[in-house]
Amino acid sequence: MTGGTPITAEEREALLAFKAEWGREWRQYLQAAWLSYAYKGVHMAGRDTGILRSIRNERGCQWLERVKL
Repeated sequence: MTGGTPITAEEREALLAFKAEWGREWRQYLQAAWLSYAYKGVHMAGRDTGILRSIRNERGCQWLERVKL
């Protein structure tokens, strides 16, 4: 995992879209999606799904708890 590496603009955009859709508890919903491989939501039908999975693979669930957008 490369948790110390800054996120790319594309990763940030995908995370912000997910946050906008799911609100205050977006981290919980994203972590549940990561653990179940079930991405739901308006924007999840598009390219963001792959980006979010890539973030999971590279950074992991602990990173998600610490990230500030």
